Amino acid sequence: MDTGKFRGFEVALHDPGIGLITFNQPDRLNGMTQGLKRDLVEILTEAQMDDAVRVIVITGSGKAFSAGDDISGRPLGGDGARALVPDIGRGHTDPIGTYSALRSISQRLNWTVRELDKLTIAAINGF
Repeated sequence: MDTGKFRGFEVALHDPGIGLITFNQPDRLNGMTQGLKRDLVEILTEAQMDDAVRVIVITGSGKAFSAGDDISGRPLGGDGARALVPDIGRGHTDPIGTYSALRSISQRLNWTVRELDKLTIAAINGF
């Protein structure tokens, strides 16, 4: 499983086989953009195929696990953050189109989490 900083989250692998995914945009209450969700699908798929990963823990930094969808259109990232999956070239310019795209990728993310055959823990913080 790939580790490091990605758009909106960090990934670490701890012994003995614990994959830790931490949402790292606390100033935005860890809201999820299309890019973050697409990268999250990719990293969860990698974890599924990696025999070194036995358990997946997902948590958030700051006062909230995640506020849900981020339709602001502002890019995620920060120093050292990288994309696992390239952005879709022709994005939506209006909130309704953005919401529709987020809903579509959300369904894919939900399916990916449901299909994991590894113990998956949501360490939910906040309110």
